[in-house]
Formats: sequence, structure tokens, C-alpha cells
Amino acid sequence: MATRLGDMAVGSTVKIKVNGTLMDFIIVQQGNPDSTIYDASCNGTWVLMNVLYILQKWDSRHPDYASADISDYLRNSFFNLLEPGCRSAIKSVKIPYVDNETVQYGANGLPVTVFLLSASEFGWTSSNVPIYKEGSRLSRFHDGMNSTRVARYKGSSRYYWTRSKARGYSDGVVTVTSDGGPEVKTLYANDVGVRPAFILPKEQLVSSNGTIIWNQPPEVTSDVGATGAELGEKNEPFTLPYTVTDGDGDPMTVTEKVNGVELAVRENVATGTELTVQCLSEKALFQQILNGKNTLTLEVDDGKTSTDWTATFTKNVTSAVLSLAQPLTADDTITVTALTLEGSFPADMSLTVELTNNALDEAPVWENCTDIQRGESRAFTHHAFANKTAARGFAFNYKVTITRGESGTGGTLTMIGGVIG
Repeated sequence: MATRLGDMAVGSTVKIKVNGTLMDFIIVQQGNPDSTIYDASCNGTWVLMNVLYILQKWDSRHPDYASADISDYLRNSFFNLLEPGCRSAIKSVKIPYVDNETVQYGANGLPVTVFLLSASEFGWTSSNVPIYKEGSRLSRFHDGMNSTRVARYKGSSRYYWTRSKARGYSDGVVTVTSDGGPEVKTLYANDVGVRPAFILPKEQLVSSNGTIIWNQPPEVTSDVGATGAELGEKNEPFTLPYTVTDGDGDPMTVTEKVNGVELAVRENVATGTELTVQCLSEKALFQQILNGKNTLTLEVDDGKTSTDWTATFTKNVTSAVLSLAQPLTADDTITVTALTLEGSFPADMSLTVELTNNALDEAPVWENCTDIQRGESRAFTHHAFANKTAARGFAFNYKVTITRGESGTGGTLTMIGGVIG
């Protein structure tokens, strides 16, 4: 029977694949060690590799952890050795660290995924070794026993790095000795081990043999290609089909965004569902997207992890047609009308106004308005209808067509009002 990771005791061991091989990790902390020092992101299950993964120097010249080679190795090379489910589950957290002789903590902590524990987290203070206070003692090390800190490399106990630079040293870093005590070593030492740590969500499930059951993140597939697809120029709403799947069968929430702005949301989407991007195919939503280069993001969340799929396109709409959604009905014959249009009208913009007084008929008679007086911000139209019949009763509507001129200067239409008689 599966156990919730957050319910397991500190000191318990779980198994995680590193470079394809199952390896033991020890639970060293449950929850945020100290909310006055650690960012809320650190509230999870802290795990520490049971053995040392490699031996390597800290750096050639940087005693500050944030810029050290060893920090880069953990967040890139080692992170990519972890199995995909683990990479998706690892929390992005902010941990206390020393930056130019000052400890940064809380929201100002160092953003990391995989990291080294600090000397403070191992339970030491400045009375043991010259250090800065980079956090609080983790539960695994509360008893102060050196044996809980000992780690082996290929069967032998070895020194390994913490992330703590030694106070008062230009090139000193605190290490854990082969018997579990603290000692300062030069950052150039290449015979010191690396013992990775990271934080996982407490909700993660663990099988009876200690293997973590990873959530499979949602996937997005589309005929237009993988994430980052270029869709070209678009001058009208268009159809973009895609399919969402979840290997665990979890229901998903799909959010459509353009340039980071949320335009449509679908909830409780089943795995294997074929969808069409609403904000691109529906006229009202497409109109909200500005001309120019745009980025579409499909964010798919199964409640545990999320996946983003993106595509770019260039919107280039140079004309628009506007009408009333519902014609205006009248009790008597509509013989004349006058409209006022407000906005910004470039000199070379084309403006066409068509009018009908039998809009409810199966084939309305559209009459072109020739009496248009236009300025930079207003246009006025007057029209007397030639049509005198309406099979389904007299009803008024308009079709206003605006088209950008050769200059390419954009305009706006903010209001259409008027009277009929």
C-alpha cells in the first residue's frame, strides 16, 4: 500500500533513480525548518542522498555558493540525471545563503532545485566552526550525533561539501569530515564529495518498497508541431486543434493565454480529449488580440504538475466589419437614418457604410450610404431608404467596414450611435 511522503518519519529512506539507477535518499526534514528564516516554498519533505555521488572541487575561485561551479553542477548536470518524474516533482525553493558576507534568507533566499545543505542545517554553530547562520538545524541532526552526518563514497567514509563558506577565510568552505564533524577546506580541493539534497511535495506517494510513485505530467500534442511552433501571419480567426493526455488519467484544467493574458479556461478535461483553441477560433476572443507578434500558451494542469505548450503567430488584421447583433425593430416604415461614428480615422482609411430597413427578412436589402462626412475623430452619415417593403416587419441594421490605408496607420472605432425615422 502506498504511503504519503509527508507522513514518513525523519530518517526513513526512499528510492529515486539517478542516471537510471535506483539510489537511496534519507528524509532529513518534514516541513519548513523555520518560517522566520526560510521562504514558504521550503515547506515540503527534505531528502538527502545517502551516499556521495561524485568527488569534485568546489570552484577554482568563487567561495560564494551562488556562483560556484558546484552549485552549477547540481542545478544542471545532476538535476538532469534524475528521472523525469522526479525532475517534475522537485520544488523550486529559496534557501538561505551567503552573498558578499551577508546572509540572504526568506524571500531573498537563493532560488534552487538541487542544493547542498548548509553547516547550520547540519546542526553546527559558530562555536563549532567559523560560519554564518545559513538556516536552522534539520530534524535529522537534532541529536547532535556525528554518525547521522557520515556518508560514503564507493564504500569508504569521505569528506563532503556543505554550501557554507567559512567566515574569515578567502577560499575556505566548511566540509563534513569522514567521521561526521566539521572542518574547513580550501575550495580547490578535488577529493571532497558531493551529497545532493532537494525538497519534494509532501503529497508524493511512496510504494511499500520505498520507491517513489511519480506523477506523470500532462502532455499537449498538436499537428502543427511541438512546443515553440511558429504559425505564421493570421488576419482572421483560425482553427488550431490539439490533444491533452495524462498518463495517470487525472482530470486536467486547460488555460489558454495570449501574451500571458488568460482568455479561456476548460476544467475537468479527460485524458485524450481533442480540443480547439477557443481564443483563436472564436471571433469575439480573437478580436481582443492586438496586431503584431503574439505568443499563445496552453497551460495544462493535473492538480499536481503543469505543462506549457507554446506557439507564436503574427496577427495582421487591416479591416473590420461591424453590425448590430440584434436588429432594431420598428412599428412603422423606416425611411431615414443618421449615424454618428467616433474614434480615430487616418486620412487614408477606407470607410464604407451599408444600411438596411428590412433586416429580419430572409434576404435583406442593403443600401450603400453615400452621404458620409468624416473628420479625424468623427464621421456622420445620412441616408434615405429606397426600399419600402419588409415581409417580416421593418428592422434596422448597419454594416460598417473600415480598412487600413496604404500608410499602414491604424485607427479605432469606439462608438456607433444614431437615430432612425
